[in-house]
Amino acid sequence: MLHVPQHDLQAQLSSRLERLGFPALRPAQVQLLSLIGGVGGRDASADPNDTRGVRLSDLVSLLSLPKQTVGDLLDELQEMRMVERFPDPDHGVIKRVRLGPKGKAWATEVKKVSAATEAKWANRLGSKKMKSLRALLEELAATVEGRGEGRTNGHRSAKRG
Repeated sequence: MLHVPQHDLQAQLSSRLERLGFPALRPAQVQLLSLIGGVGGRDASADPNDTRGVRLSDLVSLLSLPKQTVGDLLDELQEMRMVERFPDPDHGVIKRVRLGPKGKAWATEVKKVSAATEAKWANRLGSKKMKSLRALLEELAATVEGRGEGRTNGHRSAKRG
């Protein structure tokens, strides 16, 4: 059921980003950029202009992918100037990753298209239903990610009395 609105949003994003000359990205690259730039998902309030970046080890953990795979994806994105690697100021050996100039522009466009698409849906559903839908989806996301009340490691904990 969620694939229908997701497909609508993806079509809007692809069309807009292609018109603006952004490179075609694979889903894994999009997911990685979204985590780095705070576009939707776990850290929707993050600022794409934040210069602190994200540690590679945190990205590996969030994506549940091997370090080499994440490193390869970052190499590709760095080649496209979508991300930059830099030394962690607290731990010189550890690397951090942040959006590069092209990545910041990408994140800005993704947020614009997402907001416009959400406004279109709100116009169709009505503001009250859209607010309810958003609240339910946020609750679902928290539950799936294991952040919901009464949940541990993604599973409901049994109440004992």
